[in-house]
Amino acid sequence: MEISNTFIYVSLTLWQIGFIIGILLRLFYRDDKKKKTKEVFTNRTTPKAVEVELPKQKKVGHIEIETKKNIMLQKPTNSSIKSDEVIKGKVVTQKEKLKQLRRG
Repeated sequence: MEISNTFIYVSLTLWQIGFIIGILLRLFYRDDKKKKTKEVFTNRTTPKAVEVELPKQKKVGHIEIETKKNIMLQKPTNSSIKSDEVIKGKVVTQKEKLKQLRRG
């Protein structure tokens, strides 16, 4: 019993000492830190603002484009598609198609 009582008293006193030291360090550390930061900022010179003229950009207005639209609401009865490009021979791959287009 006696050992447990002494252990409790010693642990409580250590906790109290640690708590008091922590409070004292926080109080003194905060004051020193604030003083140092104030001194650092007062010693620096602040950069002055400089006005710079930027080149003027042209304002782009609206551009009107004429479009011809032939819209049919009905389905076509017959369809015919004509292409200007005529390629002779069968083409198997895209690579061969490009080679054939280069040759003409």
